[in-house]
Amino acid sequence: LFLFMMIGRLILMMASTAAVACAQACPGSPAYLHAKCKMTVTFDAPCATVQTEILDRIAGRSGWIDPHNQGIYSLSVSEQKRIEASRITGDRKYTDLMGFEFRNDANKCIVSACSESQVRSLLDFSTNYCNLRSLYCNKSQDGCPIVSADLKYTEAYDYCWQRTASKCISTREATK
Repeated sequence: LFLFMMIGRLILMMASTAAVACAQACPGSPAYLHAKCKMTVTFDAPCATVQTEILDRIAGRSGWIDPHNQGIYSLSVSEQKRIEASRITGDRKYTDLMGFEFRNDANKCIVSACSESQVRSLLDFSTNYCNLRSLYCNKSQDGCPIVSADLKYTEAYDYCWQRTASKCISTREATK
């Protein structure tokens, strides 16, 4: 019983810590316990270029198809320093919400990115990570389909313990 109480307290602590860490870019979730991914991505490009590529992928421009099981993205908010979107899974069962906040720093773009499941979940098998990554990954290193910008980037994880990049490309369209 003591062990279960300690595990419960640990889960509550992790959830509240993650909620504080995700306050900026994270859209929130009605589910108390849910999977999410929050990270900082640094691009070797101006934010305008990064934003355009992300927006073009969300819109499916030039025939772009989500390489992670052909999910469907929808744009909610597009502002100078912020993008909010949703993604319905390829099987049409689940919806995740995501947010991106952009900041130019010299010749780089620093992006706070977060995706959160909207239902009770702890394991998402990298889905929230892939929700974000699929919108900026590149063809030259990752083998991802792009619209116009082959972005170079590095990722730093704030709260994203399920992040297997190979799970993000699971459709034939990704290799075209």
